[in-house]
Amino acid sequence: MSDADQYEPNRQAAAGGQSAGSGEDPPISRFEVVPTKQSNLGELYAFRETMAPPPAEPAPKQKKSLSIPVAKIFLLAAVLAGIALIIVAFPSLFRPKPPVPYIDLGSQSFDPAGLSGRLIARWENSGSYQLFLDPMDQEQVARFASVAQDPPRQLSVTLRFRDAAGLVACQKQILFPVPVPHTRGAKPAVLQGPQQSPTGDTVENTTGEDGQVSEIDLTGPLPCPAKAYAAFKSWDFFTDFPTLAEQEEWLRHERGLNPKGHGGNGELLPQIEHLPTAIEGDDVIVGDNPSRGTVETGGGRVFFLGVAGMHNRAADWQVFPAPIHFRCDKNGSCVLTRTNSQVSLQARLLK
Repeated sequence: MSDADQYEPNRQAAAGGQSAGSGEDPPISRFEVVPTKQSNLGELYAFRETMAPPPAEPAPKQKKSLSIPVAKIFLLAAVLAGIALIIVAFPSLFRPKPPVPYIDLGSQSFDPAGLSGRLIARWENSGSYQLFLDPMDQEQVARFASVAQDPPRQLSVTLRFRDAAGLVACQKQILFPVPVPHTRGAKPAVLQGPQQSPTGDTVENTTGEDGQVSEIDLTGPLPCPAKAYAAFKSWDFFTDFPTLAEQEEWLRHERGLNPKGHGGNGELLPQIEHLPTAIEGDDVIVGDNPSRGTVETGGGRVFFLGVAGMHNRAADWQVFPAPIHFRCDKNGSCVLTRTNSQVSLQARLLK
């Protein structure tokens, strides 16, 4: 069947104008193709739309089951029970590692005072230290001993413990015992046995074969937490122990002799200014007197460096005017610092 209507005409023609069935010729069937109008196509196939099935609806989503198989629950419980059993049976496996009981941090030096120090840190429920101070050169022993057995002032040492990055992990200041006063020129008695310091440390002088003090041993508590203690890798220290030039001056003073470089008039070290309390401030050095070993400031102060100390000054300390910052204890012992200089000067306040 095509897009055109087909039909068979019932008209039958016979030769000579006779109708069919006269017995002469058989009837002939004839088909003709008749074009169909385009508007009839929609009506022709309209049945397809009526026969099309309706669109299927989406299946509803199923919720995931949160249930855990019973076997997995028992397995998880067994694992947790095993971990708990291991913790109870071997608690040391889960405790933090305790600090090592002994750390030898080696030796460092403090050149201005000619000192060598060896430091040992210890841990037994808390931190402690051992510090051994010695003169760097055997030629300095006499000068070192004159200060150790009869300090010109109360001394102090500050320890700085550093970690692997070089940062200060802990710090400790040690104050020496207050010096025992005695008559100038008189030979001081060497104190026997350990002495207690105001900071709770122990200071003990060790004498050599010649009877002179050859080493100062210091021990005491170290107020550092275990975490900081475990990070100790190196150390350094600074101190107000007299400089080499001051040690020489003090040795001559102890022997009742003229300070080195002074005139032969028999005078001892200049009279040191004693203060009711420690002082600190800023001033400007405006001049010096090399023959007396002193420098003068714009504020009217006079600091005694010693003749040797004047000659050993760094170049940046010999240019005036020199802005300084000073810090002096009540015994007149001072530390002078200057901006942009890495060198500090030990001095005594005379005025």
